Order: sequence, then structure tokens, then C-alpha cells
Amino acid sequence: MPKTSIMKIRLGDKCVICNKRKEEGLHVVNSFICSSCETKMVQVNENDQTYHTLVKQMRNLSSNFIRK
Repeated sequence: MPKTSIMKIRLGDKCVICNKRKEEGLHVVNSFICSSCETKMVQVNENDQTYHTLVKQMRNLSSNFIRK
């Protein structure tokens, strides 16, 4: 019987902002922010609609810090 090789694929972690699986980014407590969302957060203007969307998504992240 010939040898078969199995290839492992790393799916990455799911970003709390864009909900996509990425390999590179930041881990904050139990949450992950991909590098592309991190870049958007740093560069966005507060008058832009994207800013408000990012703030809303970051509220999901902050819920991991609050203990009830």
C-alpha cells in the first residue's frame, strides 16, 4: 500500500470584529483581533461610519472583561 501524506491546514482564530478566521493579529484576553481590523481601527476617522461599526464590535470584546 502506498504512503499517503496528510496536510494540516491552520484555520487561524476568529476575529471579533470581522468574524473571519485569520492567522495574524492580537489576542486580548479570550478574544482575537486580526491584523487588518487592527489597522482599520488605528486609521479610521471618528466621523466615518466605519468608526461607529468598530466601536459596536469592540463592545462585544469588552463584555469578556466584565464579570457578573
